[in-house]
Amino acid sequence: MEPLRSTDPARIAGYRVLSRLGAGGMGVVLLGRSAGGALVAIKLIRAEYADDSAFRARFRREVAIARQVRNRWAVPVVDADTEAPAPWLATEFVPGPALSEAVGGGGPLPERGVRALGSMLAEALEAVHAAGLVHRDVKPGNVLLGLDGPRLIDFGIARALDDTVLTATDVIVGSPGFLSPEQAQGRRIGPASDVFSLGCVLVYAATGGRPFGTGPVEAMLFRTVHDTADLSALPPGLLPVVGACLAKAPGDRPTAGEVRAALAEDLAGGSWLPGPVTHLIAERSARMLALPDIDATSLDARADAPDTVPGAGAGVGSTTSVPAPVGRRRFLAYVTGGAALAATGGTAAWLAASRDDGEQDGRDGKPARRPELRIGLQADLSGPSAAVGRGQDRAARLAVAQHNARRDAPFTLRLTTVDDGGEEERATAAVRRFAADPLVVAAIGATGTDAAREALVAYDEAALGLVSVVDGDIRHLNRTFLCARPRNDMQMVPVAEYLGAYEIDRVALVDDGTEYGRQTTRFLDAGLRGNGRTVLAETVREGARDLDAEAGRIAAKRPGAVVYGGGWRDAGRFAEALNRAGYAGPKIATQAAHDPRFLAEAGEDAAGWLLVSTAADPASVPSVHAFAAAYRKRYDGAPPLFAAEAYDAVGLIAACAEKLGRETLTRQDLLPALRTTSYKGVSKSYAFEPANGMYTGTGVFIYRVERGRFRYIGMDGRQV
Repeated sequence: MEPLRSTDPARIAGYRVLSRLGAGGMGVVLLGRSAGGALVAIKLIRAEYADDSAFRARFRREVAIARQVRNRWAVPVVDADTEAPAPWLATEFVPGPALSEAVGGGGPLPERGVRALGSMLAEALEAVHAAGLVHRDVKPGNVLLGLDGPRLIDFGIARALDDTVLTATDVIVGSPGFLSPEQAQGRRIGPASDVFSLGCVLVYAATGGRPFGTGPVEAMLFRTVHDTADLSALPPGLLPVVGACLAKAPGDRPTAGEVRAALAEDLAGGSWLPGPVTHLIAERSARMLALPDIDATSLDARADAPDTVPGAGAGVGSTTSVPAPVGRRRFLAYVTGGAALAATGGTAAWLAASRDDGEQDGRDGKPARRPELRIGLQADLSGPSAAVGRGQDRAARLAVAQHNARRDAPFTLRLTTVDDGGEEERATAAVRRFAADPLVVAAIGATGTDAAREALVAYDEAALGLVSVVDGDIRHLNRTFLCARPRNDMQMVPVAEYLGAYEIDRVALVDDGTEYGRQTTRFLDAGLRGNGRTVLAETVREGARDLDAEAGRIAAKRPGAVVYGGGWRDAGRFAEALNRAGYAGPKIATQAAHDPRFLAEAGEDAAGWLLVSTAADPASVPSVHAFAAAYRKRYDGAPPLFAAEAYDAVGLIAACAEKLGRETLTRQDLLPALRTTSYKGVSKSYAFEPANGMYTGTGVFIYRVERGRFRYIGMDGRQV
């Protein structure tokens, strides 16, 4: 990183600019931080290029397509403004070094690391090609190394942003020594060109050299087109697949998927990177934690706004200040007792006085004649998450009924629920149904992560705002998405604070090989190593049969704490196995284990486990008790997890619509307003980064398992 210069901006949209990461002919790359604390790499284009209408059109088109690339090994575009005087785009920031730096400074990677690198990069290219893109510039400088795997950057935007011009006519775009023969000749290229470049990158990673040598650009281009690649120093085990990638004819090369399958290798039980690279990543992660604190922010806040929820005498449009993000507070202790937070009398009275779905206006009891707004709910009512989905549906209907019972409500709400069954195809069909109804101004959903991922593109095409209280996948970003909960990785902040407060070293960090497991453990891994902790990185695959052997192997390493990043079923079995292995230290799990089925699966072995979750448990969190009582009265049963959040989502949408104060309201009106509105719900305060819809502020609940239930003990590192 380099210090900022006097010509660099202090802020770009909602991002605070912290330092320079680099510069090129077309612009500068800056390190920025969002209001919620997420670090991003911002590429700011020089104004003179922005004046080129052809460049701007190309930039606009390719950024739109690049947003659709979703893969764990491809750094996503999280935000962009293609219409700004100086266009810019922001991608997720990865603190690790580029492959060129790691190999150039520390030498080639071992064969096992090269196989892992190739398999994961091929998987990223599969996603790029599936989105209709060709990367065009796969090279060591565009591969960043992380503890859990590489990250391919600049995908889908190479033509717009690359300033490496190899010919006077600007026909060839790419980097000499890593481009395909057809690219070197200026011919039309396709996905096979990226596969050739990947082969060149793997030769470099394994040998430290380029397969077609070095020297003048013209000489390298000639050798790329006409000469055989020099693979003499390549380990024999890599020769078949790398040699196939470097075939001169595009049709003779394997697909990215075939490369991935050929190089796939089980990486359980150790790092895929050599020690010096791992230490370098840890040092840089620690440097990120030492950056300046985030400024406290307030979105649409009024100094005189009461701390109430809609209906408690404040009116639906009331807003409150957004709490400052977590920062570096220490989670001092978890305790067995503590004072409960009482729900406000106004909130409880309003909930108890709620009426049915019908609306009445005036003393004669005649139905009111008010404009109608419709909210869509995409939920799993019949699939694996049906219990949560049905709870969300009921809670949303409760919120609608309470809104419609208000005599001063300027409009009537109606809920349209579609069952997606947790399936991708049905999820898209649900969005099409919402999109076809012009009165549907926003949607809430989805219950399942797979359904949410598939539906995002359809929501974007329909320009329909989606408020999700369940999905925290860091890859799920687009112009219509509002993530109404802390992201998967940020839920681990209180865990880091707890481990630091108790000075626990030797942390066994266990992921289950799923994308969720990686997202929750990757952030914590880097942070712990950066603060000098010893991390025992372990992978216990989802559905693994012999958990006793896995637990015994981990317990034998004598960790000071075990953090598990998998789902409820395996967490229950793992809890039993740890107890049988004699491990008695602190055991911590994530939101995926915050499920009554974890308690049933683990039984007495769950006792003492700590869990972090973004869900306010209606049976345990005091602020949700009044809502839970109203839910039980209406439906004769206790609300499940995420019911209170669905209730809040309806209130958020209604508050935003009422604040706009328009007689007619469209989804296009509501979407930008949702991203700039703060709202006090029964479970937490809600606010979003206007630029990308990510949740800001705090919102991680901490529980401990006691007597077969989840006992609420604090929030965001604060104990009760």
